[in-house]
Amino acid sequence: MLSYRKCLYINRELESDTDVEFEPSDDDDDNEGDESANIHMQLLSKPEREQVTWPSHYLQPEKEEDKTLIRKADDLTDKIATEFCKYMKELGGNQQSQLFTPKAIKELFQIEFDTHVARGISVVPKELPCVEDRIAEMSGFPEKAKLAALEREITRDIIAEKRPDKILAFGKSLPLGDRWRAPKNDTKELWRSARHVPRDLVTLKTVWEGITNLRSVKEYCRWMIDHPEHRRAPYLTSLGMFDPAVLEARLTFEASSSPPPQASPDVAPAPIDDIRRRLSELADAN
Repeated sequence: MLSYRKCLYINRELESDTDVEFEPSDDDDDNEGDESANIHMQLLSKPEREQVTWPSHYLQPEKEEDKTLIRKADDLTDKIATEFCKYMKELGGNQQSQLFTPKAIKELFQIEFDTHVARGISVVPKELPCVEDRIAEMSGFPEKAKLAALEREITRDIIAEKRPDKILAFGKSLPLGDRWRAPKNDTKELWRSARHVPRDLVTLKTVWEGITNLRSVKEYCRWMIDHPEHRRAPYLTSLGMFDPAVLEARLTFEASSSPPPQASPDVAPAPIDDIRRRLSELADAN
């Protein structure tokens, strides 16, 4: 079985058709020293599971560490689909149980695009070497963070779109591999523009509208006045909440226009309201 292939030639001039004359072919001399031409040796040099391509009960179960990533992903997908079908069958209903099969579930959640058109598209994946932002900060390499790497790629795409096309040189067309056509993806418009963000969200009006009369908001504005290094909400700035004079005027006006209600001696105040009132009095005293 492991011998090299030989060619048998039948000499038509012999008296009997059963007489066969053996003649080695011209290619045998070249292939004798090349073991790679022997298909049997190539088969035996492969792993055992690649040799046996037919259903066999003699093979040992494949170990988990010997499986490839694709095989592990397929096994996990089959397990999830089988468990989901089992769960749907336990809910009851013969018609429902017949519809949910592992094959149908995998086709329903299939994300790959396996068509004739997709096979003709050349896709070259590119990995972006980066880590999580927290890991980059702890290791002292903020430039390796995910957001920083994405920002660099966006900047490179914007610069590439501004480069002029290079098609001709010395009055002749450049070879296809040397030509350059700037992509027209509008990267700057897609990634660095806020035209899709509502104005109320940009000014933070959605967050602060209707709660500016709360004491916590006023104390927040007072704290922001003492810490001008922090960015301020445009909506509160438009209302003058970060102006000390305007803020004090608002506090004085609200205090004079709405006096605190007097508690009745016969009715005990609610526990939460009483605690809030006392905390407010202590804060004003300090």
